[in-house]
Amino acid sequence: MDLYNPLEIERIDKLSETNDRLEDFFTNKREQWNKELEPIFDVLQIANDLEDPKNPTKILDAQAFSLTFKQKLNEENKLFMNKRSRESVKIKKIKYDKLIFYATGFGVKTNLTEKGLLIDAHLAQNERTIEIIDSYLSFLMESIKNLESLGYAIKNMIELLGYLRR
Repeated sequence: MDLYNPLEIERIDKLSETNDRLEDFFTNKREQWNKELEPIFDVLQIANDLEDPKNPTKILDAQAFSLTFKQKLNEENKLFMNKRSRESVKIKKIKYDKLIFYATGFGVKTNLTEKGLLIDAHLAQNERTIEIIDSYLSFLMESIKNLESLGYAIKNMIELLGYLRR
């Protein structure tokens, strides 16, 4: 007995290809964010030489860039949270459709546990999509936390500069 009809196989194959492209897309996005954020964190090395007159300007620039990038990361986080939400709705709809199918049109009597296993097989690629998005969301959240920590470090450096200039 074939559990998957040709349309279901096509849906799963397309989703698998989409997930592969999504992984590549997020890998590129991570690399892009890391390249953009790396120079900002270099300001922490300035703490070794606070006497250089250029350093206060670099510190203030880093503080401004930190806030800007934090906002951009938050916006991107919201964008992909919405995508994740849409994907969750798709999963619920497919679960409902497959439950109805296995309860009424499958032709073989199955218990609830077996129906759950059969439905999970249909949803594997959809769940993979959510896992891929969740992984990127975790990256974004960690980057935001790092920028917040950097903000505190910069604030402390500015206070130290003020104290040393007295």
